[in-house]
Amino acid sequence: MDIKFSIITVCYNEEKTIRATMESVLGQKWKDFEYVIIDGASTDATLEIIRQYARKDNRIQYISEKDKGIFNAMNKGIKYAHGDFLFFLNAGDILHGDDVLDKVAEVAINADIVIGDVAFKVENKLEVHSYAVGKELQENLEKGRCVSHQGIFASKMCLEDGFDEQFQTCADYDWLCRQVNAGRKIVKVNTVITDFDTHGITNQVHYQKQHWKENFTVLEKNFPESKFKYNEETKRLFEGAIKARFQYKFMNQWLLLKQRGVDFSIFFEQKGIYAIAVYGAHYMGQRLYDELKGSPVDVKYVIDRNPSIEDWEIPVVHPDDTLEKVDAVVITPIFDFLDIKADLAQKMDCCIISIEEMLFYDF
Repeated sequence: MDIKFSIITVCYNEEKTIRATMESVLGQKWKDFEYVIIDGASTDATLEIIRQYARKDNRIQYISEKDKGIFNAMNKGIKYAHGDFLFFLNAGDILHGDDVLDKVAEVAINADIVIGDVAFKVENKLEVHSYAVGKELQENLEKGRCVSHQGIFASKMCLEDGFDEQFQTCADYDWLCRQVNAGRKIVKVNTVITDFDTHGITNQVHYQKQHWKENFTVLEKNFPESKFKYNEETKRLFEGAIKARFQYKFMNQWLLLKQRGVDFSIFFEQKGIYAIAVYGAHYMGQRLYDELKGSPVDVKYVIDRNPSIEDWEIPVVHPDDTLEKVDAVVITPIFDFLDIKADLAQKMDCCIISIEEMLFYDF
């Protein structure tokens, strides 16, 4: 059976990563594919890089326009795709080897969906995640364990309805649940499909609160009769465990940067930021203030809902107070970033940054 693949990459300002992603696709031994790139109106060199490759390879088609989020962009990709099987490879991800499409084609005959494994890039090494099919797949989905879409090839028919854009982080999870419930024929290919860049939106800590709220909504929507139930207390415990895990991850990253002798003020100086406020008066806020003390970056004040906190050398104010103009606010409560940002944006006209962005900056 001759199979034509549609590889779809969505991107925005990915000038540092888009080449590796594209070359992993164009270097495939299997030549019958089209490469659809949906660019979100990048303002860096991403689009020019895409054009350079497109001039040399007519299998590449691309558009560049603003979108309403990653799944809106992926839905655009579906509309432009004409292949038998579609695959989404985000900018920053690369196909694991040059024979990935060959191996998928071997098992795709009479299948609706093919699932392979994914290698996650974690601290300069790859950790392979293997995914099951059949009954085990359904049980995993009912427990809230999704399959990374970077490990899934789906027939055009299975993607006719696209992704439900009400879900900003879990639309791929919802889509796969719907396919399982529809009785699609899902087969396994025993190979690693993608080396996955874990800096995507779903893995960013400030999206985690929203992600798990959507995750539970998807579960209740698709498996209302499931034997695996999450009551409100269990959800709170689960959220607390996730929050603690990411706090540990952040402090570990902080220590790694300290061991390298990184000057945190560089992050701000390169963005033209010299006067900041810190949101959050507890551990991370205190450490950030200590790091910047005596640097060209001046921490003007701290914002906290408990402004009576002592042991600060600078003013601590309530978020409802009048807030002095600064170049940026750095939010240190990592799990509540989106909510805090939305509140601050109503009264402050400045850059609002998560401490995550600073800690994982390419110093």
